[in-house]
Parts: sequence; C-alpha cells; structure tokens
Amino acid sequence: AFFSPSLALPAMAGPSGILFLLVIAMPAFLALADTPHPYCDRPCQNELSLHLYLHQFVAGPNRPNRNEEFVLTPGYPLGFGTTLIHDWTLTNTVNPSDTIIARAQGTHIQASRTNANGWYISQNIVFQSGRFAGSTLQVMGTLTEQSDGQWSVIGGTGEFTKAHGTIKYKMDPASNIEDGIRELDIHLIYTPNYPQATQSGTAALAKLLGGCHAVDNCCCKKY
Repeated sequence: AFFSPSLALPAMAGPSGILFLLVIAMPAFLALADTPHPYCDRPCQNELSLHLYLHQFVAGPNRPNRNEEFVLTPGYPLGFGTTLIHDWTLTNTVNPSDTIIARAQGTHIQASRTNANGWYISQNIVFQSGRFAGSTLQVMGTLTEQSDGQWSVIGGTGEFTKAHGTIKYKMDPASNIEDGIRELDIHLIYTPNYPQATQSGTAALAKLLGGCHAVDNCCCKKY
C-alpha cells in the first residue's frame, strides 16, 4: 500500500484545513455542551445524633466543686438580671468522674421578671476528647422550672462547620443537690470540614471531568 498525498487531512494543508476540521467537529462540541454533567456543587451535609450528660455543679460559697460563678447580682425581684458564667462538663454517663467529652462554656442570665427560673443561655460546646476534639457548637436557649426543654444549635466550627440543629434536655433522676445532671440528645446537620472538598478549583475540575469523586465528599448537581 502506498500513501497518497491526496488523502492527507485538510488540517495539514494550512489555515483552511484547520477551519474545515472545526466545522466538521462543531456538532460534536455542541452536543457535549448541551449534555448536562454532574459536578461538585457543594460538600455533602452530614446528620448526627449524640447522647451526652451535662453536669452543672451549682454556684455558691459552700460548693467546692462548682463549675459556675456569679458575675452580677443586681438584687431585683425574682433575681432579674442575675448573671453567671459557667464551664459545665459533658460526659458519656451520669458519672461526673468519667472522661470529659466536651465543656459547655458560656453564660446564663435570669431574664424573666415574672418567673424566678427564666434563664437565658448562650454557650459554646467545646469538644476536647474523642472523634470531635477541637470542634465546637454554638448553642442558645432557655432554662425554666420545667425539667425538660430544647436549645438551638446555630453554628459550629471544625468538623461541625455550618452546623444547625437542636439539643433536647431533661433532668436525670441521678441529679443531686451538688450536681444537676441533664441528659442531652443532640441532633445536628452540618457540613464536614474536609480540606479536599473545599480546595480552590475542585468544583471547576469536577465539572470539566464530568463528575464527582468520592474523595471530595461532594454533592453533585447537573448543569
């Protein structure tokens, strides 16, 4: 067999040949452009439930183990305006001597003029051991005379980036005059803080490749 110059591709002949190839390939390029491709739109959200016990060692001069202190006692009726700072501990069991999983650090303020137990709470739950060590949750809510209630999770850091959810609490029967024990059921939705999922250009690269990669922990959208 012999190679005939007359069979060479037009692209070899100069600019006119290149133009010819582009014209021929254009339908294929348009088809690709019209085909929706999944790409990494955002990191996936995780859902998590935790079950912990909060230990409140109440303030007072005769409470050597207290983990809260009075900051302000203005003397108004029903203790209105009384402010305490707290560093409550969270463990896996009702035993306060167990490993501390996290600390609830913040303030609680008597904010009701009609109820002697209308406490407003603002606190960070700071995890110090276990899988979530170094991560935090920002929590707000109230404490009343009721034995159970809920707090709102309005943010987080570390593993719990963009966290939101609720914490249901109830007094545990093991509570005593020293240690007010609350059973916490924590329900969270959050965006895992995986560095590889947020690297610059990950979404654009995934779009170019036409899909997601599991290592990126991304949710796919089609565009």
